Amino acid sequence: ESALPPTWRKVYSGESFKPSSLLPPLKWLPRYVRALAGNPTQSDQEAVGELPYSLKGDLIAGLTVGLMLVPQCLAFALLAGLPVRAGLYSSFAPLVLYAMLGTLRQLQVGPTALISLLTGQALDSVGLLGQGGADAEAARMAGAAQLAMLVGLISLLLGILRFGFVVDFMSHSVMSAFCTASGVIIATSQLKHVLGISMKRHKYWWETASDLVIKLPESDGATIALGFTLLFFLTFMKAWKQAGNAEKRGKHCVWRFFPKRKESVPFKIMKLCADLSSVLCVVIGWVWGRIYVAAGVTSVRPIGDSESEGFIFVLPTFDQSTVDMIVPAAMIAIVGFLETIAVGGKMANEKRYSYDANQELLALGAANIGGAFMAAFPITGGFSRTAVNAMFGATSQFAGALTSVIVVLAVYLIMPVVEVLPLSALAPLIIHGAIGVTDFKTFISTFKANKLDFAIMFLTFAVSLGITVKEGLATGVCLRLGSS
Repeated sequence: ESALPPTWRKVYSGESFKPSSLLPPLKWLPRYVRALAGNPTQSDQEAVGELPYSLKGDLIAGLTVGLMLVPQCLAFALLAGLPVRAGLYSSFAPLVLYAMLGTLRQLQVGPTALISLLTGQALDSVGLLGQGGADAEAARMAGAAQLAMLVGLISLLLGILRFGFVVDFMSHSVMSAFCTASGVIIATSQLKHVLGISMKRHKYWWETASDLVIKLPESDGATIALGFTLLFFLTFMKAWKQAGNAEKRGKHCVWRFFPKRKESVPFKIMKLCADLSSVLCVVIGWVWGRIYVAAGVTSVRPIGDSESEGFIFVLPTFDQSTVDMIVPAAMIAIVGFLETIAVGGKMANEKRYSYDANQELLALGAANIGGAFMAAFPITGGFSRTAVNAMFGATSQFAGALTSVIVVLAVYLIMPVVEVLPLSALAPLIIHGAIGVTDFKTFISTFKANKLDFAIMFLTFAVSLGITVKEGLATGVCLRLGSS
């Protein structure tokens, strides 16, 4: 028994089962009500740490992130090679289920760039390319739902077996190389949309890059103008947001011409615009696209017919392709868990409240399984949305449930508008997010500090680009374990 991990020892010793251990709202909801009533107990105050409950904060954060999530989930569906409506389908049931089962109070789950990339590669690997008409598209969507079901089942199994400690065994250098390679692959895959180039989906990164270079003369000027302007806008707003305090802004050659004092109204307005830059990107892109249409410019490709009349319910089937997707599903489950703990766990530690890594596996498993029945593709915790959620005052999982309300409204109200949205208005969102996950500085610092670690990082990066990120991550993990 002593050789078992700590979490397993508790199970082995036969500790009594408490329903609240599987349903966190049985714990936090009474605390929430007591806090709103103004009579929290001493135990309540200790449990919430430095993040006291606030209904106002949850309302503002949940609805704000909802506005941010809608354009992002459309873009991530595009990255996965799925119809954009699949992004909305993936952003309702998973959010509600995570709110019921998760323990990370400020986490926002949903589609992410990294998991969307892995989803697309998994579907490509079993021949579900989605090219060749409505039937091929429907088969790819069905495959994505199968994949979400597998990811959910594997996550549940890992949670039941108390495998939450696996996060402690992942090397930072390997994950950095993996994420950097993923960012390069993601950005490359979307360049065709901002250049206005028509090309088929490729399995390998080098095939995509080669095809882009060959077809570069076919680029469309109107599409380039729209796509790169929006990419510049997103990059500019992020850089302004991270420019530092008023003193640093005042000395900067560019930022000194913009609002500098955080307490000023112009600064707050620009800060809000920076936080909701993804929404503004889509709005600007839609208006720009309408101007193109009015001017007779027909070369800019729209998303096209969304064929959505609301949510749909499906029963995921199991066939040979399901068996072939078990390994990719396991990797998505583990990477998704690591992504969730990386962002949510960091904030929990900062605010000094506890969370359960094993319960997070169960929550992610249930969220993916529930999403599979609504034609969703795999989801996990999102970095940017969680950061905005915390920034706008989220204090509980209630904020995530509120975010799903915006998604419901989007499904039934904006899909006809989305049909005429240029593809070059969504691709900058993906490219900008991909740039954010790349970390070439770590390669340099690792090279200076430890040549062996650098060699492992480089091989992880190279294999990820040469084959797929699945093989790249496996290579990095095996080399790291072999060198330790």
